[in-house]
Amino acid sequence: MEQKDYYETLGLTDSADVKQIRDAYRRLALLHHPDRNQNSPEAAERMKEINEAYAVLSDPVKRREYDTFKTSYGSSAYGRYRQMHTDQDIFRGSDIQQIFEELSRAFGYRSFEDIFRDAYG
Repeated sequence: MEQKDYYETLGLTDSADVKQIRDAYRRLALLHHPDRNQNSPEAAERMKEINEAYAVLSDPVKRREYDTFKTSYGSSAYGRYRQMHTDQDIFRGSDIQQIFEELSRAFGYRSFEDIFRDAYG
């Protein structure tokens, strides 16, 4: 499985607080929003990575578990975490939709549901 790091995806250190995580997500979501990058499949893929990283790191329980994997498995933490969690597990309870809707309304972009359906089916 590909070696990624949720903190690196959001451009953060593992000591980032909740506000820093949310701010990084908002900044990156705006930058890579599919409506701003309509002809870029790379932007859509990057947006998926950003959403996933935010969903894990913004949830204290998921973040604690991911951090435990990082301590135990180092650079293999992402793969280990993904082996144990489905997309539904990762996105359950996340406030991504709320933040995305705020950005969409503010900048006239499509709704979260439209974007999510395009990205995830």
